[in-house]
Amino acid sequence: MNAPNDIRAMLVESATRLLSDHVDQKILDAAKREGWSEKLWDTLERAELSRISIPEEAGGAGGTLSDFAAVLRVAGRFAAPVPLAETAMLAGWMLAASGLTVPRGALTAGPTHDELVSARRDGDLWLVSGTLSRIPWARVAKRVVLLAQSESGGVVVSVDSDRCRIRPGCNLANEPRDDVILDNVLPDMAAPAGAGVTRSTLKMRGALARALMMAGALERALELSVQYAQQRVQFGRKIGQFQAIQQEIARFGGEVAAAVAAALSAAGAVERGGDVTLAVASAKIRTAEAAHEGALIAHQVHGAIGVTNEYALHHSTLRLWAWREEYGNEAEWATALGGITQKRGADRFWPTLTAN
Repeated sequence: MNAPNDIRAMLVESATRLLSDHVDQKILDAAKREGWSEKLWDTLERAELSRISIPEEAGGAGGTLSDFAAVLRVAGRFAAPVPLAETAMLAGWMLAASGLTVPRGALTAGPTHDELVSARRDGDLWLVSGTLSRIPWARVAKRVVLLAQSESGGVVVSVDSDRCRIRPGCNLANEPRDDVILDNVLPDMAAPAGAGVTRSTLKMRGALARALMMAGALERALELSVQYAQQRVQFGRKIGQFQAIQQEIARFGGEVAAAVAAALSAAGAVERGGDVTLAVASAKIRTAEAAHEGALIAHQVHGAIGVTNEYALHHSTLRLWAWREEYGNEAEWATALGGITQKRGADRFWPTLTAN
């Protein structure tokens, strides 16, 4: 391996060991009630895993987006109930790209949908207003980082969550998805949006984050399915010895491999820059399709036990079903991809597919 891959492998090993030691059924069950695991977050922050890919001059730990993508995939595998993606990949990126320091603590970012956040000048200060729906982790984050619009263009603002009115909500996996209301709120920090910080790039990075997390969750669901098939005995044989089960698990393995490859490839494309719509759209579509097929197979293999609160599988599959809808589901991204392909014309179709 070359040096960057050596470092990435070390990060994955460190993240796997840390999450294996700190994430268990008790932590995940408690997060359903409390919204997250503050203890786990503190552990991740002390290890600087929440600041990978944020430049050191902005208060981060350095590293590349692909480095963080590798860690985020591990977090998805362990269903880590913390805003890791939102802190580093979305909020931290917006702040650092706009010349602002990334504060310590859990962060979240928005808008996640089509709402407009307005920013207006009041002397030397900025005031921010808007109503945002289903912001991830808003009620547990210390600050909400937003891309607002002013008369002069985009503005990145960091708002203390205590200054916002927050209506709690959750997704299918009981992760916080909260409505945030701002009425002439004074942000802690504000700056003109940096190069590349737009609503479309924010959505694409959000879609990439969910694709990486789904890749990890799929790996965990497959692992549990293989373990269960090797243990469960039916009609005097382990169910993993039945050809029908073997075929389904093999198909599941193919879905997982394709999803992981698409997600990591898209992270590399975003890191390199340029037009990344094809890579990110393909990753979100492929991981969402794998989430659909993989979750079905996992629950077919497990039978009734797979849907119980006492068994670990539901922590992965509920997140798969929730994450596939966030930052655009496969139908939305397929429509966008089709529109782009049609606009480019037939002559560019094959070169686009085979481009690096």
